[in-house]
Amino acid sequence: MNSPFTFGKIAKGNNFTNRAFEMKRLVANFDDKVNTILISPRRWGKSSLVNKSASLFKKEKNKYSVMIDLFNIRDEAQFYSYFAKKVIQETSSKPREWMDTAMSYLKRLSPKVSFPVNMTNDFEITFELRDKAEDFEDILNLPEKIARAKKIEIAVCVDEFQNIANFDQPLLFQKRLRASWQKHQETVYCLYGSQTHMMTTLFERKSMPFYKFGDVIYLSKIDSTYLTEYIVTQFKNTGKKIEPDTAKRITEEAQCQPYYTQQLAHIVWINTDKAVTSEIFERSLTELIEQNAPLYIKDTESLSNTQINFLKMLIESERKDIYAKELIQRYRLGTSGNVTKIRTVLINKEIIHLVNSRYELVDPVFRLWLKNIYFKS
Repeated sequence: MNSPFTFGKIAKGNNFTNRAFEMKRLVANFDDKVNTILISPRRWGKSSLVNKSASLFKKEKNKYSVMIDLFNIRDEAQFYSYFAKKVIQETSSKPREWMDTAMSYLKRLSPKVSFPVNMTNDFEITFELRDKAEDFEDILNLPEKIARAKKIEIAVCVDEFQNIANFDQPLLFQKRLRASWQKHQETVYCLYGSQTHMMTTLFERKSMPFYKFGDVIYLSKIDSTYLTEYIVTQFKNTGKKIEPDTAKRITEEAQCQPYYTQQLAHIVWINTDKAVTSEIFERSLTELIEQNAPLYIKDTESLSNTQINFLKMLIESERKDIYAKELIQRYRLGTSGNVTKIRTVLINKEIIHLVNSRYELVDPVFRLWLKNIYFKS
């Protein structure tokens, strides 16, 4: 029997757990043509939420979704080719249509369409791009042109959007995107990414082109109650038993982060024949920490002593005030100015973030490794 828990890929079906409010809001934004910016740390379930919402949106007649992942996109030229390919691919069903669409809407760019050997469900497209505004506009306006011509609505969802900040001329590129996309009436955009500080800079800083581009949603953690019920049900449906208190402890150790909640529940499920015991839970938790230990060892090697001390303070102290004189002295952090520098570095490294007026580690298992192993050695 396969494990009922999913992590490391898009959660679908029964594995998609209680994002009802966020999903309703996102689908409503798609329907109302309200652009959406979705921000949260990595592994909080953004991709699963957008995927589920886009699937619901395109169930309605004449509605389409285009899913774009910029994870491996390194420059502007690569973006244009990939963007055009995905828009054409998701709004046309046949290879012949792909070629016709490219020639019809992008003729000025002399598009070259090629098909991989022995593959009929994929293609590549390249252009002869000049450094002229109309060339970029032809590609960026492609979804809107198709939507108007076919009398359809399109939701374009762009994952790892913060990667555009690494292009050669990021501000110029952002201005091009904004100038085109803000005029679209039949196309709506959902832009999301996992590097919180970069996404916040792109969309919340007044000097940036994408400031006030749409509805900004900061994704919160899933409530422990729903996750606990989900874990108990998944065990029950596969002929195994876990007590609600133990299921709740899984959510607590994983701090309700979807990825690690699923992973820890998966390990516990694998180690259980009939019913979960405290010994099984503790062994499973140890396995989870040990699986990730090599990565954490590497991470700590890149941190200074004061940065390590700062993390220790966050783990051990119950106080929210990181500038408390007593804490600065106890954890040898230097001055309040140095605390500010340490905080900024750790935020930029995506190691800590602010949650409900309190700084905490982004990765809950990294926190467990530091607390149970690193600081005890």
